Amino acid sequence: MQKPKIFVLGLDSATWDLMRPWIDEGHLPNLAKLVAQGVSGKLDSAIPPLTPPAWTSFMTGKNPGKHGIFHFLEPQPGSYAMRYANAGSRRSQTIWQLLSKGGCSIGSINVPFTYPPEEVNGFQISGMDTPSEKSAFIFPQSLREELERTIGPLSLELRFLGAMTSDEKHQKALDEMEALDNQWTKLGLYVLEHHTADVMMLTYMSIDTVQHHFWHYMDPQHFLHDPAGAEKFRDAIRGVYQRLDRAVGEFTSRLPEETVVFVVSDHGGGPVSDRVVYLNRYLAQLGLLKYRADSKSGLQSTRQKIVRGVYRLIRGSLSSSQKKALANLFPKLREKFEGAYTSYANIDWSATKAYCSEVLASPPSIWINSKGSKPHGIVDDSEYEDLVTFITGKLRDLKDPRTGEPVIPHIYRRDEVFQGPYAGEAADLILDWWSQNAFSSSPSFPEDSDKPPLVVRERQPMKESEWAGTHRMQGVLVARGGPVKKGAEIGGARLMDMAPTLLYLAGQKIPSDMDGKVLLDLFEPAFVQANPVQYEEVSGENQSGGQGGAYSAEEAAAVEERLKALGYIE
Repeated sequence: MQKPKIFVLGLDSATWDLMRPWIDEGHLPNLAKLVAQGVSGKLDSAIPPLTPPAWTSFMTGKNPGKHGIFHFLEPQPGSYAMRYANAGSRRSQTIWQLLSKGGCSIGSINVPFTYPPEEVNGFQISGMDTPSEKSAFIFPQSLREELERTIGPLSLELRFLGAMTSDEKHQKALDEMEALDNQWTKLGLYVLEHHTADVMMLTYMSIDTVQHHFWHYMDPQHFLHDPAGAEKFRDAIRGVYQRLDRAVGEFTSRLPEETVVFVVSDHGGGPVSDRVVYLNRYLAQLGLLKYRADSKSGLQSTRQKIVRGVYRLIRGSLSSSQKKALANLFPKLREKFEGAYTSYANIDWSATKAYCSEVLASPPSIWINSKGSKPHGIVDDSEYEDLVTFITGKLRDLKDPRTGEPVIPHIYRRDEVFQGPYAGEAADLILDWWSQNAFSSSPSFPEDSDKPPLVVRERQPMKESEWAGTHRMQGVLVARGGPVKKGAEIGGARLMDMAPTLLYLAGQKIPSDMDGKVLLDLFEPAFVQANPVQYEEVSGENQSGGQGGAYSAEEAAAVEERLKALGYIE
C-alpha cells in the first residue's frame, strides 16, 4: 500500500519550555526518539502569535499582509463592528491547493482556518473555525458519510470549558479534551490506512487549550497559583503532552523510514502576566478617545453595570448549547449586550482619534481613526505620524511600579511587521503581549476613566475561570526521515518557512511571492545538491484564495461561543 511521502503532526501551542525537560525526564519517549533521529529547533510564529494568522502563514508561506488573516475577528467593511473570520477570508493559495495542482494527493485533518474546506486532490477535514458538527466541514462529502459509518459522529465541542466553576467541571473539561484527542487519533489512523495521500497532516488543539486554562496549577510561581487545586490538576498539562506523545508513536510506527515526519506548533506557550493594561481607559485619559456625553451619567452607569452583570451571569451559568441557541434567537440583543459590556457602543467616533477593540482578549492593538479608511475618521494624513509617535511614547511610559521596567516590551508599527496588499487592514500599532511577563489587557468602562490604566494584580488563587496561560513567539519544529539530517539542531526557522519546505520536499516549485524560505539546513548536503530549489514566478493578479465563507447568524453564534469558551474573546 502507498504510504505518505510527508506526514505532519501539528501540536497547537506546544513549547520547548515544557517539552525539553519532559523529554529529558523520560516522559515523552516518542518525541525524544524523533528528536534523536532527526532535526529539531525553535520555530518563530507569525506576528501576532495567534492561531489564525499563524496557521495561515504556515499554509501559505506568507505574512498576514499577503494572506489577509490577522485574528479570529476582522473589521466589517464600512463599520467599526467586527465579524468572525474563517478560511473564506484568506486571500492567498495554500499548500493544499498548490500540491493538488502539482499532482500530489493531500489529506488535511483539523488544521485551523481551513473552513470551508477546499476541493483538493484528496480530502480535507476543517479545523476550529468550523461552526458546528452540522456544517459541511469535510470534503468530499462521501468521506464524511464513510467516517460516520465506521468511526461514529464527529465531535468538535468542549461543553464544560467555558464554565469551569468546580473541580468536577475542570475534570470534565479534561475528559472532553481526551475524548477529542482520541477521536482525531482514531480518525487519523483510519484515513492513513484507507485514504493515504502523498502529503498528510493532522492537528491537535488540546495543548493550547489545557495550557490556557491549567497553567496556574502546574506553576507554583504563577500569581494565580492554587495550591489546593494543584493537588488534583498539577499534572494536567503534562498528561496532555504524554497522550499526544503516544499518538506520535502510533503514527510513526505505521510509517516507513523514507516518510518525512514533521512535528510543528504554530506558537509556544507560557503564563499570563499579572500586569493588566486598560488601553481604552488610557487613550481616554490622554484625550484621544471620547465617550458619548451620557455614558458617564449615573443612570447610564447603573444600567451598564446591570447589563454587564446579566451578561456575565449568562456566560457563566448556561451551557454552550443554551448560549448558542440564545445567541441565534436574539442576535441583535446579543450585539447590544456585548457592546454595552465592552463599552464599544459608548465611543463617540466623531471625537475619537485612537481606540482599541477590547472585545478581543488579544491582541490588544491600537487603531487610528483615520479619515478615508474609517467610517467617521477624523485623523488627517498630515497628523498621522505625530499621533503615532505620541501614542508610542505614552505607551512606553507605562512601567511596572515594582521594577520600573516598561510593561509593553515592543510597540510595532503596522508596516514593520506586515507587508503586502492587505497590510493596510491591520491595526496601526501592534503591542507585544507575548514576550515573557509582558502584559494582559482588559475591557475599559466609561465610569472607570479616572482609575489607573495599569493595574498589578494581587497574588491569590483564581476565583473565576480565566486564562492562566497565553502564547509565546517560539513554537517547536521536529523533522525525521528520508533526507533529513540525524541528531542535528536548526536555528532561525520560521513558521512561514514550512510551506516552501513542504513544497520542496514534494518536488514542487516555490512560488516567488512566498515570504518563507526552504529550510535547507534540515537536509543532508547531498540531497540539497542533487535537488536544487526551483522557483515559479507568480503575479499578484494570479492569487486565488479562500472561497468566501461569511458565517450565517447561527454559524457566527456557534463560533462565538467556542471562542469565548476558549478565552479568545472577552
